[in-house]
Amino acid sequence: MTEKPYDMERSARREARRRAKEKAARVLGTYLDDLLAVAAGVCLITAAALAVGAAAAFGVAGVCLGAYARIVARGRKG
Repeated sequence: MTEKPYDMERSARREARRRAKEKAARVLGTYLDDLLAVAAGVCLITAAALAVGAAAAFGVAGVCLGAYARIVARGRKG
């Protein structure tokens, strides 16, 4: 049984969607830990600002940025 042209177009679109979903899952898997680390830093900075003030928030921000830099540097080596 041969496929009609519209069936082939539909299967090609279905295959393209499947590949796009797989690529999105790979990208999300790669960067999810980075996004979680940034979100944790934002929460810590906000908590420091609310609890102590701007000086504490800037201190926490500096520590978070230093930690992120270290994580990125280690990630590039391995």
